[in-house]
Formats: sequence, C-alpha cells, structure tokens
Amino acid sequence: MQIKLDKSDRRLLMWTLPILLTLIVVLASLSQDEPESSIPSTYSTQSSGAKAAYLFLEEEGYNVERWERSPEELPADAHNSVLVLASPMGIPTKAEKNALELYLGRGGRILATGYAVSWFLPRTDLVYEPVASAVWKEYDPEILSRLTRGGTIRMTPNAHWGDAPNGQIVHYAQAGKGIVVSYTVGQGEVVWWSANTPLSNAGIAEAGNLALLMNSLGASGDTRILWDEYFHGQRQGAVTIMVLPVWIGLAQIALAALALLFTFARRNAPIRRLAEPSRLSPLEFVQTLGKLYRRANATRTALEVPYNSFRAQLIKGLGLRNDISTAELLQAAQKKLGYRDSGFEDTIREVLQNMNEPEIKEAKVLELVQKLNQHARNLKLISQE
Repeated sequence: MQIKLDKSDRRLLMWTLPILLTLIVVLASLSQDEPESSIPSTYSTQSSGAKAAYLFLEEEGYNVERWERSPEELPADAHNSVLVLASPMGIPTKAEKNALELYLGRGGRILATGYAVSWFLPRTDLVYEPVASAVWKEYDPEILSRLTRGGTIRMTPNAHWGDAPNGQIVHYAQAGKGIVVSYTVGQGEVVWWSANTPLSNAGIAEAGNLALLMNSLGASGDTRILWDEYFHGQRQGAVTIMVLPVWIGLAQIALAALALLFTFARRNAPIRRLAEPSRLSPLEFVQTLGKLYRRANATRTALEVPYNSFRAQLIKGLGLRNDISTAELLQAAQKKLGYRDSGFEDTIREVLQNMNEPEIKEAKVLELVQKLNQHARNLKLISQE
C-alpha cells in the first residue's frame, strides 16, 4: 500500500527532520563519557576491570574459565579448583551461600576480595573502612608464607579483618589490621584480600601484586580456576545489565513509531459526525413528566394515567366496548385470556380505591403502578424486553 502525503504533511516532515537531527547532534555533543565501573569483571578493560589478569593467566597456561552459573552448579569434585570471587554484587540466596560452604567443605578453594564477601562466606569478621581509591600504599609481609613470597604489595584497602582466631592467618596488615587473610573451612581454604587492586588492570603491574595473585591461586598444573562472573550480572540464559538499556531504547523507538502510525491513521480516517442523543428519548420524556407531576403535587393523576392506559390496552386486546364495567372486564380477562392471577382483582380494586384518596402518598402510587406494570407484562399488553 502506497501512502500519499498531502502538501501540509510534506511541509511538516521537512521542518521536523532538521529539528530532530539538530537535537541528536546537540545531545551527542553534550553527553558525558560513561563513568568508570568499579566491577572487577574479566570482560572490562577499564582500570578497575580484571581482563588483563584473566588473559595473562590464559597465556601462562592456567586452566582458567569464566563462571557464569550459580554456585549450586560448582563441581562436586572440588579438589584442585579455585573460585575467584572478586567483589561480588548483591546478596546471595541461602541456597547459594550454602553451596559455597559445601564447595569449601569438599576441598575447593576461594579467592575472595572486598567487603561484600562477608555476605557470601562463612566465618568472616570484616570491618568496612573505605579509603580514597587514588590512595595506593605499600604493605610489607607480616609473616613468611606462600602468599608473601612476592614481598611488598600495593593496595587500596576498603575493609580490614577483625579478630583473627586460631586457624585464621594474617599475611599482610595495615596498622595491625589484616588486609590479606587465609583460613580453612572443612577440606578447603579461603584467601581474602581487602581490595581488588592486585588483580585489577591498573594494579596487576605493581611490584608484588602479580606474585600475590599467582601465589593465591596456586601452581598452574591441574588447578582449575573458575573466575566468577555470575555475581557480576553475567548469567547464562538471562539478559545482562549492559544489554538492558538497548532493549529499553528499542522499546521507546517502537512506542514512538506506533504513536506516529496511530496519529497518521486518525488524521486520514473517514470523518463522521458525532452522534447526539435525541432530546425526545423515552427516558427524558418520563423524567420530564415525573418532574411536572411532582411540581403540581398531582400524585393521584400519576396513578390515573397509567391505570386508564392499562384499561384501554386490555379492552383493545379483548375487543370489548369502551364503557364496559370493571367487574365485566375482569371476568372477560379470566375467560378469554385465561388470566387467573389471584392478585389481579385485588390490585384493580386497590387502584380504584386510592384514586379517590385526595392525599395519596407517592410511595403508594409507585407501588400500585409497578403492580399494574407487572400485570401488563403477564397479559402481554406491553413488550417483554
């Protein structure tokens, strides 16, 4: 189908396109660069990302892979495997936290960084103590251990370890506060760093940091390194956080297109006059008549009119003369129409009595009119709809 635009539509389109293009250029020039993310993701090349460390481990022959599944799917044979849990986001479910503890109990090891891991790991005693990210300090080993063989490290701690009971070893400390700690859980082990600095793109090249990473992971050999991306928002079968704005933008474009099509269709649809209700509608006539009766205080008239109409319709249906008496009319209805409602005669008698009352109440009139209306329906004198 070919859409033809009239002169006014073409003129509107010619003015709209330049304005739209100008807005796009202005917004693009005023837009700021995307703020740097603090997530140590192996997909990120920003200074706080961990892509350099991940690629280095691959080149050095480590069996390293990104783990984008739930902790509940961690390998059952956890020996010779390390899970890198670098500043996970959010709070794990009870099942996920239990799965991490079971993984440790089966002999797995976890390299965890940051304060947030206190929600994920058992037996943690972390104290949040952030410092400016630009403040990098050197820290000497507290003891000689496999983690301190690289000597001095550079880090920007954002937390420290509280009490370190028996079995928890402080390898590096800041003013006596542990910033690199290790301890055992079942057959497994947890190595905790206060910050991501040693494995970040910006910090891995600092003296001692790369050695700390490799000593924490262990020898390459048969060690399987699972670098967690599940708690960074990268999940199999789900839309990631980074893709969400794209879908939102596409939805907005689709909505604008639908609005444009609807507007064009409405403008080019056939024009019809708005239907106005007739001022002579039956309901308006009834309401007007009722107001007149009430204003004139003519309650008796309001009963006489429907009764006389009922009597005239019944006489016409029976084919009788107009001056027939009420008793003869009732008898004819019983014989010819077979109408034997026990309340019919009582209703007619009550109507005739109240028509002679000078002060009949509105409620009584309404009751009698409703009864007459019901008998008229039963006798099929009026529509059954």
